Amino acid sequence: MSFIGGGMEIISFKYLYKALIGYMTSNMIFGINSLAEGDFNFSSFYHILIIVIWMLLGAGHQIIANKYNFHAKSAMHGYAIAMTTSTFILLLFILIGQYMFRHDLLADSPTLSVMPLVTIGLLFMYIQNFIIRNGGTAYPTTTSVVTTVYVLMITRLAGSFNRNKTALERRASLSEGTHYVMVLIHFFAGAYITIKLSEYYQFDSLYLVFFVLLLLTFKVWREHSILKNQFGKNVAS
Repeated sequence: MSFIGGGMEIISFKYLYKALIGYMTSNMIFGINSLAEGDFNFSSFYHILIIVIWMLLGAGHQIIANKYNFHAKSAMHGYAIAMTTSTFILLLFILIGQYMFRHDLLADSPTLSVMPLVTIGLLFMYIQNFIIRNGGTAYPTTTSVVTTVYVLMITRLAGSFNRNKTALERRASLSEGTHYVMVLIHFFAGAYITIKLSEYYQFDSLYLVFFVLLLLTFKVWREHSILKNQFGKNVAS
């Protein structure tokens, strides 16, 4: 999943005026810097507005989650629905982004007209980071690679050499540490490949990320189907 996050972040940084749509701290820094420069125009409030939209998405998600009860038919059911939703949102982001680029609708500085596209990107990253969260693993890893991942990686890898731990605990630390190494590698690969493709295909460079997500979505639905059938057989017996 971090491969997908890397691709999205690098495209948003390149075409959406350095908007890292999965990193609100970065947007806060950009926003503070713009305001400090004293130019009180839309560009100055652009990154702050991104944070506001992100918080509204979070609030809306919590309101919906508290109001409606979802009865999952397997442990992967909710995960599969979230994956499917994010797949369609990513496709919409690509189509609108490429249309705006081809028709010169992306100005030299951010304008209000770009906010629908930014909001779609934020919704995608919100689902990836706070609904899907961990890419189906048991580890606390989100799509966007944050500082915590680096710390966890070093801590767990170092723990695998700690002789005060049992052999089982050391193996568990090594396994988790290796997982975080792969998260970073996948994020780097997603960002690097996508930015190189964007030199020729702009937003369409995200189709590689899209097809990766689509394959993962089919995989998750298959796992859901297997678990659902097993549950049905257990109930019948």
